[in-house]
Amino acid sequence: MLTYEQAGDVLDDLVDDLPQEIFKSLNGGVSFLEDTKRDPDGRYTLGMYFHDSMGRYIELYYGSFVELYGDMDDETFRRRLKSTLHHELTHHIENKAGDRSLERWDERQSELCGFGGINVGSILFMCDDNSLSLAAEGVFNSSKGEYCPEVKCTSAGLHAGNEINPRVIKCCEALDIPLAARAQAQVTRQLIESCDVTLCMTAKQAQTLCDEYQDLEERIMCLAEDDIFPPALPIGWKKCILRIEDEVLAVIDELREEML
Repeated sequence: MLTYEQAGDVLDDLVDDLPQEIFKSLNGGVSFLEDTKRDPDGRYTLGMYFHDSMGRYIELYYGSFVELYGDMDDETFRRRLKSTLHHELTHHIENKAGDRSLERWDERQSELCGFGGINVGSILFMCDDNSLSLAAEGVFNSSKGEYCPEVKCTSAGLHAGNEINPRVIKCCEALDIPLAARAQAQVTRQLIESCDVTLCMTAKQAQTLCDEYQDLEERIMCLAEDDIFPPALPIGWKKCILRIEDEVLAVIDELREEML
């Protein structure tokens, strides 16, 4: 596990790697505190963006990272630190532009704390051709460990008859993400009903399922706040799969917090 000083060095490097224009008007900068912070519901808060009488500034909380990721490898810890920094910087950029999209999304996520009150014992990951959702399934099954061992998951595609993208297979092999060795599944009412929640890669996919199965829409959600699409260029596949890994780890975090 990264110490507070080591994690601080990583954060400094992450900040230095970003275009300085992003930090314009962030007069209070980015502070890295040793604190463990929880929201009013008792959930760990990794970071916060502030715009108040002190100006605009960001705080990240090392203690909260330790509670959630302290037993994970250093690279996973670093990626979670990076994703939290980027999330809070997005709040800053939107705040300057008068856009509350991410803020409203965060509010909605708070309302849906614990998957909208659903007791999650099984998850269906879904995408168009089953390639990305198969990767999500592989990450979940290989990472859930002792955090949520009883939670089952599977994956399916919106359309039938598609082969798994060979670039997904190659990238998952390179990242040691095991893929299930089974025939491709197509999403059906029966499959959605058999799982407690369905996590789609895009809002359009989620809406398609909600339109077709309106009585099941409460259990159909998106995996991430922003759509996850297959990359346009081959060079983007590793980044795409790593993003899926980050989002699935966040799902495991969610389930883990429900057990704490």
